Amino acid sequence: MLRKILLTLAGLIVLILAAAIILPIVYKDKIVAMVKEEANKNLNAKIDFGDFDLTLIRSFPDFTLSLNNLSVIGINEFKGDTLIAAQELNFTVNVMSVINGGQIDIRSINLNQPVINLLVLKDGKANWDIAKPDSTPAAASEPSKFKVALKKYSIKEGRVLYDDASMGFKMTLLNLNHEGDGDFTQDLFVLNTVTNADETNLWYGGVKYFNRVKTTIKADLDMDMKNMKFTFKENEIALNELNLGLDGWVAMPGDDINMDLKFDAKKNEFRNFLSLIPGVYKDGFKDLKSAGTLALKGFVKGTFNDTKMPGFGLDVKIQNGKFQYPSLPTAVNNVQMDLSLSNPDGVPDHTFINLSKLHVEIGAEPFDAKLIVKTPVSDAQLDGLIKGKVNFANLSKIVPLEAGTTIKGLLVSDVAFKGRMSAIEQKKYEDFTANGTIALTDFSYNSKDYKQGFELNDLSLRFNPENITLNSLVAKMGSSNFNANGSLDNLLSYVFKNETLKGTLNLQSTQINLADFESGTPAPATDADTTPLSLIEIPANIDFTLNTVIGKLIYDNVVLESLSGKVIIRDQSINMDNLSFNTLRGSMRLSGMYATKERKKADMKFNMDITGFDIQQTVKTFNTVKKMAPIAERASGQYNTSLTLNGQLDEHLQPIMSTLNGGGKLSTLNVTITNFAPLAKIADVLKMDQFKSLPISNTNISFHFANGRIDVDPYDVTLAGIPTNIKGSTGFDQSLDYVMAMNIPTSKLPSQASSAINSIISQANAKGGKFAMAENVKVNLLMGGTVSNPTIKTDLKETTKGVVNQVTDQAKAELDKQKKLAEEKARAEADRLQKEAETKARAEADKLKKEADEKIRKEKERLKKEAEEKAKKALNGLFK
Repeated sequence: MLRKILLTLAGLIVLILAAAIILPIVYKDKIVAMVKEEANKNLNAKIDFGDFDLTLIRSFPDFTLSLNNLSVIGINEFKGDTLIAAQELNFTVNVMSVINGGQIDIRSINLNQPVINLLVLKDGKANWDIAKPDSTPAAASEPSKFKVALKKYSIKEGRVLYDDASMGFKMTLLNLNHEGDGDFTQDLFVLNTVTNADETNLWYGGVKYFNRVKTTIKADLDMDMKNMKFTFKENEIALNELNLGLDGWVAMPGDDINMDLKFDAKKNEFRNFLSLIPGVYKDGFKDLKSAGTLALKGFVKGTFNDTKMPGFGLDVKIQNGKFQYPSLPTAVNNVQMDLSLSNPDGVPDHTFINLSKLHVEIGAEPFDAKLIVKTPVSDAQLDGLIKGKVNFANLSKIVPLEAGTTIKGLLVSDVAFKGRMSAIEQKKYEDFTANGTIALTDFSYNSKDYKQGFELNDLSLRFNPENITLNSLVAKMGSSNFNANGSLDNLLSYVFKNETLKGTLNLQSTQINLADFESGTPAPATDADTTPLSLIEIPANIDFTLNTVIGKLIYDNVVLESLSGKVIIRDQSINMDNLSFNTLRGSMRLSGMYATKERKKADMKFNMDITGFDIQQTVKTFNTVKKMAPIAERASGQYNTSLTLNGQLDEHLQPIMSTLNGGGKLSTLNVTITNFAPLAKIADVLKMDQFKSLPISNTNISFHFANGRIDVDPYDVTLAGIPTNIKGSTGFDQSLDYVMAMNIPTSKLPSQASSAINSIISQANAKGGKFAMAENVKVNLLMGGTVSNPTIKTDLKETTKGVVNQVTDQAKAELDKQKKLAEEKARAEADRLQKEAETKARAEADKLKKEADEKIRKEKERLKKEAEEKAKKALNGLFK
């Protein structure tokens, strides 16, 4: 019986082990899909990984889960940002803790070759806050017994970025290796950690304080998990050769972070501080001859949260510092520094900066500076000076420069300032002292990584309480040159109160190649650059007016010539006011705006008047044209346009097509379209090869675009001698939707259309008509599909309808003709009858008139005769 039980148990163990090995293989795809789906449901991020492995063999009796090519990509505000990408993530788990339920014992978590990007936006939102809130009401039940315990964790060959825009703080760790071990199952335990990074870089307020600093940290912490308090027990921090000690604690009982930390330098040699200076800490630093003492200590104490900062302090003193490389002739002598930075309670206005002394002698040339700042927020009280000479040619005599690096030039500075910011704000310049000059002449710099070099022939700055005047700037960088003058206003308020820096700059140049401003050797202007462009972010708190006259401006493969106009940089935007320049064999006048207020995106709004641009040059220069007007790729000639364009650009300066909207008018000049697929399709349908290489007469087109489509208003054009009216739209996805109303000679009609038309005419003639096909017939072509795969349909319904209307019109015309003839005949008959009646009436009237006249004549004669007789009788009686 016992033997059967043992055999049964052995079989179960073998079955479990086999299942642990086989099931992940059999159901791997389903398990991967399920894990990804559940992870993405519960996180505000996109989780993905490649293959995974679950095995008992290499960690028996524990099992190890390995995820390969793990990635966590942000969404929403952090869309496209990688939170973490790791080659491999391993979990080693106690198999019995899984079988028993309850607490799961994780022996170790190992992250191999990860890239970790920790980002905080200006509003404080962090990209690692990806857990979705649980909307399910908490049930009134016993607490869950499910727990997870961790023993050990590690990061190998990692790259870490922490970028906090809300604080202006940034840090990178390259080739990071970190290990930690402790019993996380206990409320109280010691966590032992070791951290190494080949390079640590640190920026604050845009200033780089650490550059490629080798970092080693060994720290043991007392972990109070119940109170979330962590006390530094034994630790050692090495930054290059500067060793620091850290004592104190950090507690996170709730949302606040409470701390009380102190640090100081473990060694008091000046050379340890020198190791943090990038130009000094080089190969051979161990042979450096140095003298002098260093005292460094500081503290951070208080509460950190969204509204409060802890107090802090830093004291650095260097006395009688000196160093010289044995192989170089010149030493740096008499280095003296006394710096105190204090803030007792974390209130920003209580910060006190006191650089009471900074003195350096480079060879025989002294350089001095001091700076005292009180109440920097409410009303900064300033007292400072910068005085001395720096001959950059001496640097090669002080520190070993990299092969191929040359530097020279003379800096002369004599500037002093003292007073309160309120005096400047109230324009009481007599109450604020600020005077002096800074001049840099004959400066040049070259290196193997910066072969284009930089030359500054002359830089002259004059300081006064009201502003800083740039008297002269004459410089050259690679193939670019500059000649400028102007002024800067409000510099101190910009530095101490984060107010807007204002200025006016007049810039003249024969050529500016923006590639010269990138590190490394620039490509020739004629070469196509395959490197993706990067978004140019416009700084905040800048209000510059730039009056430009530039002979040639080169950016990527775009060349602008004879550029002039006004550029205003303000509120994270560049506003262009009536800029004019020549490019693409034509000219442009441009007004508009480019703004980078949204992270990793740029808003743009432009009004452009373009004259005589070459179509092919435009296509080669701007990839967007292929999407918006794909016909342009197969066209040659010139065009004019007035265009309004609104939309957004992505982080590579490529238009986000779904955001584009605008419109304008386009006219073409001497354009020929060759081998454009939709026109080639029309040629096949109409049996007219002229459409395969089609010269287009001058056109005037009105268009507008939005929601991913360009809509073309109806316009008339002659295609292969055919009067045509075109209307429709093209999608940015290359889809087509056009109607082409063509007035085609009947001899060139497709047979299907000709048969239909002849049938209609035959039916009309069978009823006694005498109709024939007209010289031209209207045909509608319906263009669909895509640019690469177009479809062309003939709208015969409209064509035959047109022919019916034509026959009807002919019949109506014949009826009108007969009616007109009848009307003319009736009108002629009426005229004849009227004339006959008038003639007859006239003859009768003449007859009556003659008869009347005759009667009158006869009556007259009778009366005359009768009168004569009476007279005769009277005379006879008288003379008788």
